[in-house]
Amino acid sequence: MSSSKPAKKVKTRIKDHELIDQRRRQIAEGAMKVFVAKGYHMATVREIAEAAGMTMGSMYNYVRSKEDIIFFVYEHITHNLREEMKRAIEGITDPKERLRAALRHNLEAVEKHSDAIMFMYQSSGCLDRDSMHVVLGRETEYIKMFEELLRQSLGEQDYDEFRLRLAADILAYLPVIITLRRWSLNRRFKSTEEVMEGIMQFTMHGLDFFSLLAQPSGVAIPEKE
Repeated sequence: MSSSKPAKKVKTRIKDHELIDQRRRQIAEGAMKVFVAKGYHMATVREIAEAAGMTMGSMYNYVRSKEDIIFFVYEHITHNLREEMKRAIEGITDPKERLRAALRHNLEAVEKHSDAIMFMYQSSGCLDRDSMHVVLGRETEYIKMFEELLRQSLGEQDYDEFRLRLAADILAYLPVIITLRRWSLNRRFKSTEEVMEGIMQFTMHGLDFFSLLAQPSGVAIPEKE
């Protein structure tokens, strides 16, 4: 069964789907600026409308509530991360080089979107249940990109499915240390670039996960429905 989650349905008075997508991206980008500066709870819908370059009346043609807005922010960020990753590895034919490029890009993306990612971690509890379900589905899609890159890198080698799936999760989210620990990293190291290079070396050489993946873990993976 596919892990992809259906898009959350948010009612709108507008029938032009292309315009809806455009305006919701506009709202998400404006809201992100306000949320990062003030936090979700302190931000007002009026401030978000102003940051998005829209009137309150116009914005309510595309969203129903502040809860819809935070959902669109999460959707916008996760969509951008997936699309940026696809572009970063496009045209690279060697599987191991493609994986390396993906790892490097993932580090750079986390650094680039550091404020947005910090906001996402701090404010996930503000999402309603349906929104959280969709967002977690998008997160799974991102991890599965790394699963596929690992499989391609291993080629014809046998591998342990549990270890591969766990490695994909680690590879996808290890770079988030740059965001969650940035106050300490900035104090203890010369530059973010130095930290990123250290993480790359740790990942590609220190863990030697290619050899590890080929060893049986003894952990059974339940079959998907």
